[in-house]
Amino acid sequence: MSGPIRILLISLAGIFILAAGSLFVLKVARRRQRGRRVRRKNRFIDMVGELVVQGEWNARVFRRYATDALFREVLLEYLRMIAGSDRDRLMAVTREIGMVSEYVADLRSGDKNERVTAAEALSEIADPETLTDLVFALSDSVPEVRVQAAAALARIGDSRAVKSLLAAMDQQDDMSAQRLADALYGFGSVAVQEAARYLSSPGKYRPLIARTLGLIGDIKAEEALIQALDSSDQSLRIRAAAALGRAGTPRSVPYLLEMLGDDQWEVRAQAATAVGKRLDQRAVPWLKRALSDDSWWVRHNAAASLVEIPSGPDALRLALDHPDPYARDAAAAVLLSSGMAGEAVGDLTSDDPLVRNPAMDLVMKLVRAGKGAFFINEGVPPEMVNQLHHAGQSHLPANF
Repeated sequence: MSGPIRILLISLAGIFILAAGSLFVLKVARRRQRGRRVRRKNRFIDMVGELVVQGEWNARVFRRYATDALFREVLLEYLRMIAGSDRDRLMAVTREIGMVSEYVADLRSGDKNERVTAAEALSEIADPETLTDLVFALSDSVPEVRVQAAAALARIGDSRAVKSLLAAMDQQDDMSAQRLADALYGFGSVAVQEAARYLSSPGKYRPLIARTLGLIGDIKAEEALIQALDSSDQSLRIRAAAALGRAGTPRSVPYLLEMLGDDQWEVRAQAATAVGKRLDQRAVPWLKRALSDDSWWVRHNAAASLVEIPSGPDALRLALDHPDPYARDAAAAVLLSSGMAGEAVGDLTSDDPLVRNPAMDLVMKLVRAGKGAFFINEGVPPEMVNQLHHAGQSHLPANF
């Protein structure tokens, strides 16, 4: 090996050893740093825990650490976890040591990162005294600030902020509006009155608000949702029909039944599902007709609703003989998926003819509707399935 090559190899080895040593030192330093951080955090946890449990705290010490990012992190973690009088006491401390006022001031900072950090912190603190400042932040140019401010307002739960939140939504793009609607849901029932009023406005996001009202599920929204069914806005009719499944009462049933004749299949499909959730017998003949709808989704939703309504399963059994093959298929699919067909298999061996015969009739009809494979998978002998496929009601196997 020539001298220059040997020198090069030695140099490379030296560089490698130096790099490895530096990396080792760096890892040791980072490990020690993490260790110090853990010890400091544990100390802060003990300090704040003593305040929460015993109500005692050292004002001088708390103020000393008020600007420490790790100390603030611990305070916010506690605020996230606790509730009631303990949380109120800790919130009072965050005010007294100046944390809340500093975050409020940062909401107006020229640095967008500071505004985001402040909004996130105020979302955790959820101090009612910051209500006005958080409403102001709903118009911030940074989406994350607006979203965090909305989340904070939801946690505070003051209904006076709902109108401002709805107004702010109209200025957002679709993604940001959805996130603000999620915050609106966080208000719960206190948001219903103002949100329901929004449905009759020219608001940009009325379908989204109708959906949110459905998620909240408060029947105080029913009247506004019923009125929304008359809207020329297809999306609003869809969302209103769906929402009445959760926020409706028996009063909404006639209106939902009328929507089964809407010219948009999405509206009919949502109405079919919503009316089923009311478990109202008045819906049965309407849902039977909907089994022949042009839309697969409407047929499926109508069948799924029938299986939930008393006397609805009988209508599904009769639909297995329907002249429309699409109606037969929808009925068969739901009878299989609902578990009724599986229960019928167990009833086939019953000693009680009042149990056995209806079960055998159902199985026979489903087999003749092309669902024989299901019963073979359930353990029914293939020859019996074949026998049922060709059998009439008067020629059912006696020893099935």
